[in-house]
Amino acid sequence: MIISVKNKQIRRAILFVVLAILLTIFVKINFIIPIGIDDGIRYFMSATQTGLNDIVMSIFSFLGSPVVDLIYIFILAGVLLVAGLRIPAIWSVLTIVLGELLAFIVCQLVERNRPIGHLLSDTGYSFPSLHIFGIFTAIFILLLLVIPNITSPRSQLISGWAITLVGLMSLLSRLYFSANYLSDTVASVLFAYAWVILAASLYSPLAKRLTKISIFEHEEI
Repeated sequence: MIISVKNKQIRRAILFVVLAILLTIFVKINFIIPIGIDDGIRYFMSATQTGLNDIVMSIFSFLGSPVVDLIYIFILAGVLLVAGLRIPAIWSVLTIVLGELLAFIVCQLVERNRPIGHLLSDTGYSFPSLHIFGIFTAIFILLLLVIPNITSPRSQLISGWAITLVGLMSLLSRLYFSANYLSDTVASVLFAYAWVILAASLYSPLAKRLTKISIFEHEEI
């Protein structure tokens, strides 16, 4: 099976989704702990703004934007299609598209306004951060589907850290521009991991069902 999950990943995903739900409840009721930490981090980040930092953070904010996240996965899907792996390609696209949709629904339910001082281009609600959910969903898909297939352990390590660094810098950029609170971004990472692991655990039944269709019957799964 090209995509599979280990028991420890499932246990971690369960823990993460429980933590994310608790954080969502705390934010919704304005519980003092995340709110106080969020405000402290926002004030700290606003004091670090410089012209050079603006440029660097703008780059990483763009690299983590929802549209660019979709582009990453469509490129991955294209590579998989060329390699004759149509079912993993379909899984990758469905995972990020449905995930973004679910994150948007949560956003509408929580209805948390963005921090004061955010950019005019940052519209909509703040929790969870759709930027961070999207980029980390893409990262976790790559860590699950691509990185393990790199033959060199050193290249695996470097590649894994490189894409994770892009995600972390994107997270910092959302705090830097007051687009999101810290709790928005933390919840997004937790939700993204849990979502990708759930999607991966559903890959096997999806793949087996698709192979019963004539156009997919000889597909490698």
